[in-house]
Amino acid sequence: MAVDAVTGTSTSTFNTPSVDQTASRSDTLDQLDFLQMLMAQMRNQDPMSPMDSQEYAAQLAQFSSVQELSKIKSALDESINMNMLMTQSINGNLAAALVGKTVRAQNNTVSVNGSGADLRFELGAAATNVEIQVVDESGEVVRTISGNAHSAGDAAEYWDGRDNAGNRVPNGNYTFNVSATDADGAEVTAATYITGVVTSINYADGQVTLTVNGQQLFLGDIMSVMATEDSGTDGQNSTLQG
Repeated sequence: MAVDAVTGTSTSTFNTPSVDQTASRSDTLDQLDFLQMLMAQMRNQDPMSPMDSQEYAAQLAQFSSVQELSKIKSALDESINMNMLMTQSINGNLAAALVGKTVRAQNNTVSVNGSGADLRFELGAAATNVEIQVVDESGEVVRTISGNAHSAGDAAEYWDGRDNAGNRVPNGNYTFNVSATDADGAEVTAATYITGVVTSINYADGQVTLTVNGQQLFLGDIMSVMATEDSGTDGQNSTLQG
């Protein structure tokens, strides 16, 4: 590098990047940008007080670290995408294997079509008082059922498809909520569920859903898979009196 004796400015032979180097660059700061900035800084430095070599090395080290972090982030993003695709593939295979199987799923929705429905739940302990509220799609309670005493474990109450006034409710989907207490009045946990046959699987937006009793359920909702002959029900086809 030569120093102009008159002006005190330095001259350099820094080359302008070629068209091929700049044609496909993004808006983010890359290695070429950094080199341009560094060379411009060196070209315009005071020759009487040049840039400290330690500062120059520190800038290079900092940029190198940023580059390495960027590479790590890209590798992590690629790994996450691969894991997501693998998970979707595994879930798809698992879901396909469930078609035709009778499953138990976390859910509190039953379908009524001119008949009643079994309202199934699992109690965490024995309960002497059980109350079930049946709610329509508008959020209105259409029926309140005072159930029998049940021991801990699986239980069910039968809803005849009528409201509190004895009128048959319109066909459609209804949800049910269960509250239970023991002999001392303490609250007993009650987890609602349904049973039914998986009739199809569906793929949408990277998600796999199963069709059970006409409802779309996620694979994570499935609690267990039962042999059809041992299940005692294929969803809403059997009647279990409470």
